[in-house]
Order: sequence, then C-alpha cells, then structure tokens
Amino acid sequence: MASSGSGHHNGPYFTIDLHLHTSRGSSDSNVSPREVIQRAREVGLSAVCITEHDHIWDVQEVAEFAAEAGVVLLRGMEVTTEVGHVGAFGLDRYVGGIYKLKELRRVADDCGGLLIANHPFRYKLDPKLTFFNNHDDPFDANDVKKAADQMVFSMVDAVEVLNGCCSEEENRFALQVARALNLAEVAGSDSHSADSVGCVCTVLEAPALTDRALIDAIKASRSRAGRGLLHEGSVSLFGL
Repeated sequence: MASSGSGHHNGPYFTIDLHLHTSRGSSDSNVSPREVIQRAREVGLSAVCITEHDHIWDVQEVAEFAAEAGVVLLRGMEVTTEVGHVGAFGLDRYVGGIYKLKELRRVADDCGGLLIANHPFRYKLDPKLTFFNNHDDPFDANDVKKAADQMVFSMVDAVEVLNGCCSEEENRFALQVARALNLAEVAGSDSHSADSVGCVCTVLEAPALTDRALIDAIKASRSRAGRGLLHEGSVSLFGL
C-alpha cells in the first residue's frame, strides 16, 4: 500500500469507518442512521459499517438505507464478551452464548466470519484509570510480549489499532501488539455522535462493496488504519 513521504496515502483508496453506533440500535448513541450517512458523505468516506452493541441490522434494513445513501453501507456487530468488546462480521444475528469468546469464535468460523479485538487497551495502561477497568491490572506500555499473551488475541483475526475514542498511547500500544502477532490492522471511530464519524478509518487498496468483500480483505491483511479526512481531506496511514 503506497504512501508519500508525508504519510498521506496516494489514491485511489477505499476508506471505511468500521466501528460506529446509531440511535437505531445502540441506546448510548445520539446519532441517527441518516445522520451517519450524511456525515459520511460530507467527510468523503467511501463506506460506513454500523456495528451496534450486541445487535446486527437485518439485511433488508441495510438494503433500504443503502439505496438512498450514496455511500456503501455494511453490517457488523460489537459483541460484549467476557474479555471485552469484539467486532463481529459475517453473522446474520446475535446468537445465544456468544458473550463467551470461544463460542463467538466457533459461530464466526461456521459462517466464514471475522473477529476484531476492539479498543483492546482502553483504560488499561494508566493506573489512574483502573476504576474504569477493575477486572484487570494495568499493562506496562513497555511490555508488548505480556500484553500480546492475552487470550483475546488468539481468538481474533484483526486488531483495532486506531480507535477514535482511545488515547494516542492506547492506540500506539495496540498497534505494537498487532504487529508483534502479525494480525491485521483496522480502525474505527467508535462514534456515538455525528461529529466524530470518520475521525479515523480503515483504508483498503480496493473497494469492498459487500460484507464478504470486507471480510476477505481484512483476513488477507489488505487493510491499514488511517486518519486525516476530517481535517486534511486525505488519509495519513497510522504507524508509518
């Protein structure tokens, strides 16, 4: 994936916000699906993937919105598991028991799906933030090997190395771990409001116009994390 010396990606490229929530399916979001689509058009995203909490849109609902969207609209789900949030793609519905990561992995494998470790180090590096994350001791940001030994990374296909709601330190550490494990790299805004849609994005070399094309591209490690659309209007690849 070529880029200029400045880090800005030389087009053509396909940009997708891989992680966002709407008021249609996530109670903590204040942005409607149509507002997401409008914002995606404004900032120049190629696609958006709606990933509600423990819920996935019906394929017909997506088709109806996509018909009027002007951007590619794809489906995913953010599953709440016993080890944290995991992005799941390729499933048609929430299946009982997938709050256990091993069961989620089995279900995903049965349908050729994709699993992503979402924001894996949120609140896990700064001891002052342990009240947000009281089930784990904080990680040492200098100890990539220990962090990479977490069970979640043995169960996923990719790591969200750039999350719009995480600190730079948390994102950089996630990137180090993903590269240590040779896992695919993706990005998502984790947006719950219109202003942050597209603040970061997953960058693909070729268009992914269907859920299956997206899954195949990420599984083949043809994805990178990027940012810059909201300010520079072009994408700067993360981690260069």
